[in-house]
Amino acid sequence: MQAILKATRAPGLKVATVPKPSAGPGEVLIAVRHAGVCGTDLHIADWDAWAQGRLHPPVVVGHEFAGEIVGVGDGVAELKTGQLVTAEGHIVCGHCLQCRTGNSHICKNTRIIGVDRDGAFAEYIAMPATNVLPLDGIPTTLGAVMDPMGNAFHAVLTAEVPGSTVFVVGCGPIGCFAVGVARAAGAAKVIASDVNARRLALAQRMGAHVTIDAGRDDVVQSVLAATGGEGADVVCEMSGVPSALHQALAAVRLGGRVQLLGIPKGEIPIDFAREIIFKGITVYGVTGRKMYETWHQMRRYLTAGLLDPRPVITHQFRLAQIDEALAAIRAGDAGKIILEIA
Repeated sequence: MQAILKATRAPGLKVATVPKPSAGPGEVLIAVRHAGVCGTDLHIADWDAWAQGRLHPPVVVGHEFAGEIVGVGDGVAELKTGQLVTAEGHIVCGHCLQCRTGNSHICKNTRIIGVDRDGAFAEYIAMPATNVLPLDGIPTTLGAVMDPMGNAFHAVLTAEVPGSTVFVVGCGPIGCFAVGVARAAGAAKVIASDVNARRLALAQRMGAHVTIDAGRDDVVQSVLAATGGEGADVVCEMSGVPSALHQALAAVRLGGRVQLLGIPKGEIPIDFAREIIFKGITVYGVTGRKMYETWHQMRRYLTAGLLDPRPVITHQFRLAQIDEALAAIRAGDAGKIILEIA
């Protein structure tokens, strides 16, 4: 089959012919129709320090996808050939303390497709049936972005959103999804900030009541002005930019909640007394998607028409155009990018 391969310990990806997988016991074989391109894939292509310390090439990359079941392994009864599905790309052990206390999204033995094992930028992928979710009428173009959308659902819905003011810091694809989720979940006001005008426009299309140009405006004062001087009830920090992290902590109201999803490149000095303790705020680290609560929440929102994430998908490429897809991410103006594989 054709796949996008990280072939060597050097920058770059290539389209290559690799063996087609088969469905083993407890697995299904999925013909991939669409796959989402992520910042993680860019890190792998660029072969940065994180990728060098994590990957062991050769490996098929890609971890966001949707497709059709074409084969079912022994012991799988709940899934059938012909079903359109997506899947959770974090494969967990099921035995550690985290897995056994309902926190498998932070399983200490997690293996990620496209990173620790062959991934979804391929014509076929074999997945454990326990990780597979039927789409129930959701098109595969949207099923392919449910993984990053799930990060947004996790970030927003683990806070008290109905009737609240929600401030989304950073309007990349997941930030824009978060804006839409907050609106769909009943936020009274959604504020969004970014330095990129196109991304702010996407946030507005997803339902932001107020957008702030962080390169031009005083972000914290703008949030205070929009909240009667109180600050936001819930802040979702989606960028990982040090200045934005401090803005998030400054813009949350006393006793509010800050959801941290953006990943900084290094250490960031924090004044714990002034920025966290004396404000009495709750800080929550968002990792992946709650398994499988977040997936069921997403499916309900999408099938009920509560959320339309399509404005965030700005580019679509064929499998062989992976370099063009990565270039669009590097340019900084793209929303979510998907690959059409079948």
